[in-house]
Amino acid sequence: CNHGGSSRKRLTMGAGHSRDGHKLIESLPFDQREGIVVVPPKDEELALTTMKRAFCGYGTIPEFGLDWIFSPVKGHEVFKPLPPQSDGSFQQDPVHWACYRWLFRFCLYEMAQTGLVFGIKNTEARGGDGGEGYAAVMLCQPPGYSGGLVSSLVAGYKAGLVPPWENTKDEKLLQVKARMDGMMPMMKKCHKECAPEKHWYIYMLQVDPSHQGQKLGKRLLSFVFALADEQGVPTYLETVGDRNIAIYEKLGFKVVNKYPCMVGQGAKIGGPGLTEGGGMTGMKRPPSASAA
Repeated sequence: CNHGGSSRKRLTMGAGHSRDGHKLIESLPFDQREGIVVVPPKDEELALTTMKRAFCGYGTIPEFGLDWIFSPVKGHEVFKPLPPQSDGSFQQDPVHWACYRWLFRFCLYEMAQTGLVFGIKNTEARGGDGGEGYAAVMLCQPPGYSGGLVSSLVAGYKAGLVPPWENTKDEKLLQVKARMDGMMPMMKKCHKECAPEKHWYIYMLQVDPSHQGQKLGKRLLSFVFALADEQGVPTYLETVGDRNIAIYEKLGFKVVNKYPCMVGQGAKIGGPGLTEGGGMTGMKRPPSASAA
């Protein structure tokens, strides 16, 4: 393969493939990794802040899948940004944020056990405030790695073990639980059926609203694409909604299959099913032939 005169060896894959984010960053030419860093454990709260701002509470278009799960406690129309408060902020209901925070923390710890957490710091983005935070964060898994019972238990314990929607009689939280219990098996089914081969998995990708439009998400994805091309494997993700599908198609992903989540359809608990854009959508980007 030709990389501007580089004689780098083709990276190997498999169960023993490196999960050392620093080595993976250094394995690529500077232009393919510029500004990308491994998010260290000490920056957990900074990463969580970026995830919070990107996914909920700041008047941005919500992520359709999570918005559907947590809409019973959102206090606003599903798939719509939260309305501004009198002070101009978008502070959501404390229970709504508690649900998001538990999930974000769980996902962050899950990837610490089985995957990688990369980011682009505020100082590396246009208009950065010079602070310690992150303009964008990406959670991903390299080929040969996946979550399991042990990693889930560890992540759950560190996230607070019992999520807000468990052990409750609150009707709204019971709706959240029904949707979460329906969505998680659907995601696993989608992942297993759409990407049975070894692949890079984009678990979550968040860009702070103050830095959206700067193509930071594309920079992080392109970084993974470069690694996937070197390894000759596809890149896989799940998404929901026609808008998101169109965005990823422009980046080279193709729809593999769609899975509507009909949990609670027609029932009081659970509410309407998730059918936006056809439901949970598995998408794959094939490795570039030019990297072979």
